[in-house]
Formats: sequence, C-alpha cells, structure tokens
Amino acid sequence: MEGLTPLGELKNRWQKLQKHLARLDLDGALIMENADLFYFAGSVQNGYLFIPAEGEPLFLVKKDLERARQESALARIIPLDSTRNLLPLLQEYGYAAKRLGLELDVISVRDFWRWQKLLGQELVDISREIKLVRSIKSPYEIQLLRETGRRNALVYAGIRELIKPGLKDFQLAAEMERLARYQGHLGLIRFRGLNQELFYGQVLVGAAGAIPTSYDTPLGGAGLSPYFPQSVSGAVIAPNQPISIDFTGNYLGYLIDQTRVYSIGPLPSSLRKAFQVSLEIQDLIVREGKPGKNAADLYQEAYCLAQQAGLGEHFMGYRQPVSFIGHGVGLELNEIPVIARGVDLVLEEGMVFALEPKFVFPGLGAVGIENTFLVTPGGLERLSAGADELVELPETA
Repeated sequence: MEGLTPLGELKNRWQKLQKHLARLDLDGALIMENADLFYFAGSVQNGYLFIPAEGEPLFLVKKDLERARQESALARIIPLDSTRNLLPLLQEYGYAAKRLGLELDVISVRDFWRWQKLLGQELVDISREIKLVRSIKSPYEIQLLRETGRRNALVYAGIRELIKPGLKDFQLAAEMERLARYQGHLGLIRFRGLNQELFYGQVLVGAAGAIPTSYDTPLGGAGLSPYFPQSVSGAVIAPNQPISIDFTGNYLGYLIDQTRVYSIGPLPSSLRKAFQVSLEIQDLIVREGKPGKNAADLYQEAYCLAQQAGLGEHFMGYRQPVSFIGHGVGLELNEIPVIARGVDLVLEEGMVFALEPKFVFPGLGAVGIENTFLVTPGGLERLSAGADELVELPETA
C-alpha cells in the first residue's frame, strides 16, 4: 500500500510533541483530528491517539481496527468499544491522565464538555504546539512534497490543450480533475477549521474571477450555487479574458498549491501589468525569504511593492482583501507559517509555504502567480514545477 509512514518518522514526530508536553506539564495529548491522526499515527481510522509525556503512544481504535493495524506502524493499537472506556484503558496501560492536551481549535464546545465529563481531568489546548511541530517538514515529508510537485506539474502541462473558446469553466475544471486523477490525486484537500472548504481548487474565467467569496482566500468566484459559493460558475471562455487556475495537488497526502494564468489572445494591459508585478513580488520574497526572516516584514515588503506599482487597492482582493500573501502547506492547506500582516513569526528551515501574490479587477477578473516553497539554509527552494509566464494562446486555437 502506497503512503505508509515509517515507524522512525512517526517516532520523531511524537517525540517532538512530547517536548512541548513536558514544557506545559501535561501528562499527555489526546489526538482525534484526521490530519493530526495521520501525522502522528499514520492512519485516520476512527479512534483516538494518546501520546504520553514519556514513552510510546497508544492508538485506541473504534473502527476499523484491522485497517489501523495495517496502516499504522505503531506497536500499541488496541480496540475501543466506547469512549466511556477510554480513561480506564489508559489507566490499565499505565498512563497518567490528570492534565491532558486536546486539539481545541477543531473540537466543538459540546465535545469539549463531553470529554470533560468522560475524563474528569484538566484539559488544555495543545493545537498550537501540534501546528508548530507539523510546520517543520522532515526529509521524508519533503520527498513526498517534491513528488506531489512533479505530478501536479504534469496536470498543468496538459491545460493549454484543454482551453477552447466556448468551453464553460466547470467543463475545464472537470478535464483538469480527470488529468489529476490519472496522476493519482486523492480527491481531497484538507482545510483546517470550521466551514473551511475546498474542492481541488479554483478555475476562474473572466469577470467571474473577481467575484468575492466568504472564504479566507484572495480569489473566490461565484460558484454554481449558494450552497458552495466559490470557483466555477458556468462562465464561458472567450478571447482576451483571464483564466486563473489555482489547483492543489494531493497525491500522497501532502499538498502543493499552485496558480497559473491563461488567456486566448492578449489580456488587457492593466491585467498584464498586474501579472508582471505579481512575478516581481514573488522574486522579492524569494530573495528575502531566509531562515530568521520575519513573516510580517515579508508581507509589508510585498504590499509596498504593490502600492508603488499603483495596484494597492487590487492586491489580494478588492475592497476586502485578505491580510496574507502566503500560507503554510503540508497535510492541510492552512498551516504554519502564515506570511501576513502583523504575524510575528520567523521563517525556520524546513517550513513549507505557498506564496500567492494576486490582483483582482472587478469587471475584468483576477491574475497572479502561486508556487510552493521550502525554507532551506540558503533561502527558498521551489517545490512546485513549471514555467511561471502568462500563457496567451493564439485566438485561432
């Protein structure tokens, strides 16, 4: 089975979290969110992973036990028939559980109350510490990210053959999704948080690409229904309009985020200028992005460049712009680091983030670039592949 996480990798991860548990004087952490379960256990079977402050974890599985044992390299994987028996089982295996860490950024208040009642212990938010551990990618994870970048580039390589006048945006999206599936795309983009949703990515055609959405993203799109108000809307491809394709690759559990812009025939000069500025901003961040660099400073430098180009009001959204130009990626699309206004965080070796300077023009559409980068000792290494240029296809195609 592809995608099995080696025991040594899992051990390195839980031992990093254990350092945080010791610092916070916690007896352990109870992990239940799917991305975190996969990170620390190598499986998302229905269950709970207990990571003690010292010693090996215990994976208590409700469904399916046999699959969990096949997927996870952990030694201690046991059945759990009811959450009421979780605390007695921890005690039976010799674990202390007086002060426990939980992922309170994703657990509902009702579930928190339930866990308080079941465990009868002091419960502490451990979500920030988990995110910090996950933010530094190991060589194993970087290898998976590179492979994802390679496969996603193959999808983008086929796009120019798909774009035709008269084609609707959802038809183009469907063809892209088909290409991605043939490369092994898992069909899921994990996006942490309440009401955070995404399906493969966004295909935005013409003026529809400038329509804002409720999601915390620079671009939105009208969507096909108020039920899912983003991305494709039935817009028809025509000459001289931007086709912005923000597509997330997920072939091995690890995400690569990437955006390219296409058109049939030349774009209006205002959009071509904005696209060029997006490349200049990317070049700026690549030059300045090194271990120890403050994320807020990077954002401010990018914003100033957009302002100097006379494009400040179009930068990262129109009228209601998002306050970031980059977001961490890994198992989820919104990880640490965030390259954003006021975020006092420094880049560290091993961090991975998507950089997406973009511009929105009501009535015209959206343009910009996005690539995924790894922070190395010498600077930023690009993990997404393929040329960056604006692809202007001949009108006779």
